[in-house]
Amino acid sequence: MKERPMTMVLAWASLSVAAQKLKDLQLEDETVNSLLLELETAANLTESFQRTWNSIHWNSASKSAKVRVTRTLRKTAEMILDHLEESVKLFDQLCDEQAKNPTIPLTDDWWEIRSSLRRGKEEFDRTQGNFIEPLPLLKYLEQQQNK
Repeated sequence: MKERPMTMVLAWASLSVAAQKLKDLQLEDETVNSLLLELETAANLTESFQRTWNSIHWNSASKSAKVRVTRTLRKTAEMILDHLEESVKLFDQLCDEQAKNPTIPLTDDWWEIRSSLRRGKEEFDRTQGNFIEPLPLLKYLEQQQNK
């Protein structure tokens, strides 16, 4: 066990705000709906991460309990990262689509969605960046790139 994970309350709050703002716009657009699904999934997984984190008392739990919970947290964090990265891609795709053919009114809500998504990603990276181990192939490619 390399490192114990940190809580993600701020990431959960930011992602939940982004998802709620997007839902409140009630837009019928395929990319928007996909983005909403990814944001809601990431927010729900982050909430699940918090519940799992709080399921044990870290200072007095047995080593086996800590290892078991840490494994669960690591898997959950990896799933959150997948949905976060997909959310960012979809938001970028939506921006590109709207730059070419504007069909959605640009309101202040979009700035709030963008800011909340950015804060959620930054908070995730800050709290979980060292906790998630890269896949062996990615680790190898990084080592080759650094040579």
